[in-house]
Amino acid sequence: MQQRHRAVLPPGLWRAAAVVAFAALAGCTTLRPVAGPPIDWAARDARVAALADWQARGRIAVKSDRGGGQGDLLWRQTGPAARLRVSGPFGAGAYEIRWDPQSLRVTSRNGEFTREWQDAAAAEAFLGEQLGWPFPAASARWWLLGLADPATPASREFTPRGELARLEQGGWTISYDRYDATAGVEMPVRLALESPRARLRVVIDRWCLEPTCLEGPSAASP
Repeated sequence: MQQRHRAVLPPGLWRAAAVVAFAALAGCTTLRPVAGPPIDWAARDARVAALADWQARGRIAVKSDRGGGQGDLLWRQTGPAARLRVSGPFGAGAYEIRWDPQSLRVTSRNGEFTREWQDAAAAEAFLGEQLGWPFPAASARWWLLGLADPATPASREFTPRGELARLEQGGWTISYDRYDATAGVEMPVRLALESPRARLRVVIDRWCLEPTCLEGPSAASP
């Protein structure tokens, strides 16, 4: 993998960045029944999958055999490109992570550290190196939205009301504990992800699915 290296980021910060960048999830939870009419989940999935630009602000926690911690997260997605702004995780400070299918870049918020990779598998390679366990970065954005990654097989379980309660894909189990309506769409606000080597959790405090509430430049901007 070709690598452009501008500065060396401390190992602890790289590990925290790797966790926060794509591990927005944890533990095993059970979706609590919510009163209301049945949901047409297929129609909901189609609407969410069609989103071209969205944003999630929340908190994350992670635990694995390599350690753990927690922090705040702002995730902006534009098509296949992601821009993540992270602050406070594991005492590692604040930084920005940007990635798309062809590249990955991590920069401290004050611009002191920058490291870039140019490769189709850059995100997964970075995660495997820094975390010590594989995490399917390309699937994470789908899981966060309450969707299965369309590129690989998955099994799903639903509540009696019709909400997605559990998703198994790529060796990971994603459990959805709670949804809230955002712009007329049921969006996950408490979810968990577990593999044999890691447990991760995310709480979304605010979803933005409309241009009027998006913060900063799009994830596809230079």
